[in-house]
Amino acid sequence: MLAVNLAHAVGREPRETEVGVLVRREILNEARRSADLLWALGRPEELLAATVVEGRQHVLDALDRGKGVLLVSAHLGGWEVATAVPRAIVPVPTTAVVTDDWLAWAVAGVRGRAGLGILYDSEPIARAASLLGAGEAVLVLGDYAKSSMRTYPVQFLDAVAALPAGVAALSRLCGSPIVPFTVLPRGPRRWSVVAEPALPVPDRKGGAEAERALLQQLADRWSAQLRAHPEHWAAVYPIDWLPP
Repeated sequence: MLAVNLAHAVGREPRETEVGVLVRREILNEARRSADLLWALGRPEELLAATVVEGRQHVLDALDRGKGVLLVSAHLGGWEVATAVPRAIVPVPTTAVVTDDWLAWAVAGVRGRAGLGILYDSEPIARAASLLGAGEAVLVLGDYAKSSMRTYPVQFLDAVAALPAGVAALSRLCGSPIVPFTVLPRGPRRWSVVAEPALPVPDRKGGAEAERALLQQLADRWSAQLRAHPEHWAAVYPIDWLPP
């Protein structure tokens, strides 16, 4: 699965040697992220001291609109390592949308102690809308769609993929800006968090067309990031790559 997805990031076939090397690099990076996660959970102050944050003003500008903010990323790098970072850079409560599985249950307490709220992806989207309506932040990893999720086909990397529509729908319906972000390693126990300028909020009356256009803007940003850092894309989940 990882080879199939990473192949699209480098324009190769999944069985090519280059892709095999890339898969191994990502597996090694996952091991390093896991080691850093244990360190970050035990020493959050050291994590914050070792993390460079760029673009915090973009988050503050988005919050000034009074509609909350959607912090959205692909599964790139290590947002879980930086669990304690949102409390330091986002001046409102932050809730992460996470997969409803055993791993999320196991670390729910740790996330809570770090000041991060939890919203399982099996819960109604209305809860996320309620948080945004209260002016809070919702953190979403947006490149993985479960079979039960509504999707839009968008150009993604070298193909067309069905990506989840949820973040675009929330932005349109709630008037909440999307601030794309990335969390990437700078070295052992050294991290970088970059927040980008908010994407334009679509017209509430724009419907599916406006949502798909917004999702395409996200997909374009993700494509550039993933091509630049494919060895950090933890794409171990099925992506619905559509035929040309």
